[in-house]
Formats: sequence, C-alpha cells, structure tokens
Amino acid sequence: MKNKAKELKVKILILITGSIAAVRIPLLVSQLVKDNYDVRCVVSEKAEKLIQPVSLSILSRNACILDKDQWSYRQSRPLHIDLCNWADVLIMAPLTATTLSKWVTGNADGLISSILIANDKPIIVAPAMNSKMWNNQAVQKNYKYLQDYPNILLLKPSEGILACDEIGIGKIPPNDLIQLALKFILLQNKKPYYRDLLKKEFLITGGCTSEKIDAARQITNNSSGTMGLMLAQVARFRGANVKYIHGPIRNKLDITEGIISVEIENSSDLIEEIEKEISNCDYFIMNAAVADFKISGDTSQKIPKNKFNNFFNNSIEFVPDILRDISKAKKENQIFVGFCAFTGSIESARKTIKEKLMIKGCDLIFANPIDIEEQGFGHLAKNEGWLFDRRNMENHIEKTSKIELANNLINQIISTNK
Repeated sequence: MKNKAKELKVKILILITGSIAAVRIPLLVSQLVKDNYDVRCVVSEKAEKLIQPVSLSILSRNACILDKDQWSYRQSRPLHIDLCNWADVLIMAPLTATTLSKWVTGNADGLISSILIANDKPIIVAPAMNSKMWNNQAVQKNYKYLQDYPNILLLKPSEGILACDEIGIGKIPPNDLIQLALKFILLQNKKPYYRDLLKKEFLITGGCTSEKIDAARQITNNSSGTMGLMLAQVARFRGANVKYIHGPIRNKLDITEGIISVEIENSSDLIEEIEKEISNCDYFIMNAAVADFKISGDTSQKIPKNKFNNFFNNSIEFVPDILRDISKAKKENQIFVGFCAFTGSIESARKTIKEKLMIKGCDLIFANPIDIEEQGFGHLAKNEGWLFDRRNMENHIEKTSKIELANNLINQIISTNK
C-alpha cells in the first residue's frame, strides 16, 4: 500500500538568483520540507557564490539543479521543460533586476530565465535588490509588466536595513509571507489565479482593543488579530488595496508586509482611524474585538483593591457601538461586514445574531462559535461560522484554516448584491 503522505505532497520548484537575499532561502526550503512539500531548487551561476548547492540538496532531500545542468548530456529531454512539467507551484526568490529584465523581454539566456518563459504554472515572485535599483525607472517598468501575467502572485520587497547598510525598500519578503502566499495559491485547487479585486479598497479591523482601568490594569478581549490579518492578506493577494487597523497581533508569523498596517490601543484610536478611511473604501470588514467597557474617570493612578467596588460603580461605562455608528454614514456602493462571536448552538444564537445585524446596520454579519475545541483564537486554530444578510440568507462556512476561511468569506462578501 502506498504511503498516503507521499501521494499528497505538493511539488514546489524554487528558483534562486544572485541577490544577497539568497541566503534566506535555505531556511525557506527547510520549512517547506517540514510542512511535507516536495521541494527542488534551481540555483543560478551567481547564486552559487552566495549559497552552497550541497546545502540545498541536503535540506530539500533532492539534488540541487545548476545552470550548467541545462544542456547536460545526462538529460534526455530539455531540462527547463521537464522542471516546468514537474512542478505544481514555482517560487521565484529572490528575483533580481537582471532576471526580471530577461523574463519580461523573453530572453531565455540561462536555465532560470528559460524556466520562467516556458512556465504556465502558478508562480510566487519575491523581488530583492538595493532601493536605488528597485526604484529605477526601467526596473519599475519591467515589474509592472508582470502584473499582467495571469499566473503570478507578486510580493513586493520589504522595507528595512539592506545588506549595503542603507535603509529603504528592497528586502526580500519574509519567508512566512511566502509560505502564506503558497497556501493561498493552493486554495485555488489548480484553477487559474485571478486578481479579481484590482482597484478595490478594503478597510479591515482586527485584534483586540484595551481600555485603561488605572495605571496598572486594563479591560480587553481575547483576540490574536490573526483572522483580520488573514482577511487583509487574502484581499491583497487578490489585487485589492488594503488597510488593516488592529490591536496587538499575537502570533509568531511575520506576515504583515504588503498591506498598510496601523496598530491602535483603545476604542477611541480605532474610531479615529476608521473615520479617516471609511469614505474611501469599497468593503469595510469590522473584525476587531472591541472591549465592551471603559473608565470615564481618571485612570492615571493605581486604585487600591479595597476601593474597586465604589470606583467601578461610579466610573465604568459602555464603549460606543462602533459598527452601528459608522454604518449610519454607509454609502450605497459600500458593503459593511460585522463579526459576532458566540457560544452554544447556532440554533440558540440565531435570533440574537439576526437582531445584531439589524441593530448594527451592516449588510452582512459573520457569526463564529468560540467554544469548540481547536477553534477560535490563535493562528493555528481553525474557524467556521455562519454568514447572515438582511434578506434571511444564512450560509454555513465549514471549519477550516483561517486563510481558507478568509478566502471563502471574501468570495461570499464580494458576491453580495449591493
């Protein structure tokens, strides 16, 4: 009987060119192999000077492929064609200015450029170069050509300290983000990848807010910010411009690149940031777990425990219902989506959820249970829920990973009749 795990392995072809960022790729290879992907690496002649092919062979459990192998007498068929046929998904990381130029001009000089030109499989592209090179007019022109390729998911380089000690844009996107993009690509089930949200504006909130009780204590909710972040990245992968307003993100993944990310602390900060952007968005998704109460009085001093009873009686008040208030200004062409966490059965919660939908004035509300094992909080937790609209639509989205849930949920949201 065949090993089922081997049958399910997805084949990933990683193309590595001569940027100093190539030193990050062995860790990516190791992570992918641990996640049960079948990985093969192709290394350009210049990249060989930066990383050892033997290391990639050991990490990937497959022989590393070099430029000089392209027309080896050991090959009975064109190697670049065989590799394209073998792979399910390609990762071009790091993409240099030279390789980019060859690719978009159809210059098949070398194994990697030959693969890129011959390939019609999904490909994740992660550029890396000096800021001045990245911002060069010719490089930007070439990069824009890639946006019209139907099978490409583009990840822009990150900003930070570069290998040349300059600060700017040009760092290779984080490995975590490349892996997230790979998971997103695989959700398409080998269907063509479309950027169906181009020119759409998404405003998404997530994570928890905190309200000061006194100098030492605070009121908050339990939220890692992961679900909102997955919604933001999926919308971005599909071509949208995204702003994500959030409380502290409590997960270990480096996946905030590529979206405008604004961290806030309390409900007042959240309201202020939403009001700045709400009139410009096509879709507003209110996923933030807003603390329900705040203190109206002075919070600068620590309150003795024996005075808490009187302090709370005189000082505690409800936080405004942000979604309800913001929905009053909703335009006809906008879609507003709320979230509603619940415990117990959907049968017992259904009436409350529908009432919330009407009170909050949004178009849709997604209700997700938080009292089911392996579901709810944290980036490894799964999620499911029920999407309601004002016309008594109720659609169950089955329990799955948060990125798949985000993708399924966005499919439902954008299909809503305004």
